[in-house]
Amino acid sequence: NIAALADFLAGYVYQSTILSGDIRRQVDQNLSNLFAQDSWRLNRNLNLNLGLRWDFQGPMHNDAQDLSTFDPARGGLVVVGQQIDDLYGRSSTFSPRVGFTYQPNGRDDLVVRGGLGLFYDTPAISPFLDQATLSNNGAIGVEANPVGSKPVYQITRNGYTIVPNQPIFPTNISISGNNVINLFSVSPDFKPAYVTSYNVNVEKTLGHNAIVQIGYVGSKGRRLNIVRDINQAAIGSGFVNQPDAAGFTYQQQTRPFFQQFPNFGVIDQLESVGISSYNSLQATVRTRSWHGVISQFSYTLAHNLDEISNATTLPQDSNNLMGDYGNAGSDIRHHVGGYLLYDVPGSSHGPAWLSHGWQLNTNISVRSGFPFTVRASSDTSGTGENTTRANQVADPYAGVDQTVTAGQSVQWINNKSFVNPASSNYGSVARNSVYGPGYASVDLSVFKNIPLQNQVRAQLRLEMFNIFNRVNLAQPGSRVGGGL
Repeated sequence: NIAALADFLAGYVYQSTILSGDIRRQVDQNLSNLFAQDSWRLNRNLNLNLGLRWDFQGPMHNDAQDLSTFDPARGGLVVVGQQIDDLYGRSSTFSPRVGFTYQPNGRDDLVVRGGLGLFYDTPAISPFLDQATLSNNGAIGVEANPVGSKPVYQITRNGYTIVPNQPIFPTNISISGNNVINLFSVSPDFKPAYVTSYNVNVEKTLGHNAIVQIGYVGSKGRRLNIVRDINQAAIGSGFVNQPDAAGFTYQQQTRPFFQQFPNFGVIDQLESVGISSYNSLQATVRTRSWHGVISQFSYTLAHNLDEISNATTLPQDSNNLMGDYGNAGSDIRHHVGGYLLYDVPGSSHGPAWLSHGWQLNTNISVRSGFPFTVRASSDTSGTGENTTRANQVADPYAGVDQTVTAGQSVQWINNKSFVNPASSNYGSVARNSVYGPGYASVDLSVFKNIPLQNQVRAQLRLEMFNIFNRVNLAQPGSRVGGGL
């Protein structure tokens, strides 16, 4: 990027941060659960299974008074054990499950199964304490706020030119003057996420050794973890050079909490407002033991949607979460997998230890590629969030030869099909709208079981992976002007 190189040589800095303080924390979390289930045979063709789970989930905590969050209604930064009792409320939930098995013709060769269940997730600790990869250089968690027994200051300075022999950051690191400090917060309405999962399938026996199963599997996630900047600056504000009398940049002046808290910059907040949807058709064929062969092959056609696939990334616009609703990062549309085991029959001639005990095995995995988001080469939105997506101007696959040639790189998509948005604008391309290379591999192994004495035996293995030496490509670059 020539423009970025020119800025570097000229000493112009768009964003910079420095962190001062001890971020080490020792935390605990209290969890309890109970589960009960029972089965009823309603008649000779129908079985019913019912279950109920109770979960108690307490928030992570300690007695050191070194965990904090942002609450403007309580005056700004508040500390667990001082102004508040917990980072978020305790949770006591009941999650029912129901399943059934139905034999339409009263025989074992045709079975219909289904199930519906509610599943609550235990909040992981990492979204609260490990946010070092957030693109807006926000505080890394509730341990990194400038308050409590171990205050941590993450000072940010944006839009300036380095002057020789002058410090970049203030020598007085405090919430004072025109210092801008980034924070991390947990929504006071935070609750554990939950998923409603449901499925129905039909299983049919073919002959004595084969079984075919086809079914639908789906789920809906609610209250999923999402991090967004509740103090996001106005679009285009990073390109305006109009500091106020106190020395605050124009971008800082446009933040929603500037009038009340002028020294607070980015405030990344963990919230439980995300949603997801998964729908799939799944088919399986398996054999139990046919002339020494045991096998299973399956195919899945699926679509997975969400707003953010993990709580360590930010939306393009924190004020428009639904603008990021699209293909999930784990969305695999097609997957074929299977295995085959063959017990080689031994010979009646020659020593038994040599001809008996051989087994051949193979595993097959073929899937379509993972999606990725094409982003602008720089923060064209001017918000400082560094999450701006690109604009699509052409078919990304038109005129592209994806043939793999030894010693040469592969251009997966046409890099001219995406451009940067105009200055002070968000990108229009949908999140995770382009799919990367698929994957295929066939593995083979040979086992030799050697009986030694009584119940003791040795096993020799020869294992070979990707025996056809297929080139499986990594995801391409994902920025305009990069290695798309």
